[in-house]
Amino acid sequence: MSIREAKESDIPRIVELGSLSLIEGPYRGIIKDKPHTAELAAKVIESKDGVILLYENGKKIIGLLAFIIYPHIFTGELTAGEIMWYVEANERKGGAGIHLLWEAEKKAKSMGAKYMGVTSPTMEVSAIYSRFGYKQLEISFLKEL
Repeated sequence: MSIREAKESDIPRIVELGSLSLIEGPYRGIIKDKPHTAELAAKVIESKDGVILLYENGKKIIGLLAFIIYPHIFTGELTAGEIMWYVEANERKGGAGIHLLWEAEKKAKSMGAKYMGVTSPTMEVSAIYSRFGYKQLEISFLKEL
């Protein structure tokens, strides 16, 4: 098992994982699976302020964590904002998700970020974040217009 940065040739698998996250997770029925993931992945991979980390189990990519670095809206301090984090459901017991988070924190820090922000789709995920030192700031909602 290993973690590495994504490259352009990984985009089809990134799109696959993005679709799975919308089909089987808490976003099911709320956010529609549209072909925007490939465009977004390419922009993040090309950007000096973004990273997509991939978790490989042998030769298969089973998970990813993508983030961008931006100046925080209130303080201007560099902040890493998670934009996608997903591990295949049958691969979650081995700690792949946590290893991706730890690697993302290290990478973000090396890119100058002072903070790491993540989103939580469930209370169970929120509890994991709390266990690793994250503080709840807000709870977000989404409404189709």
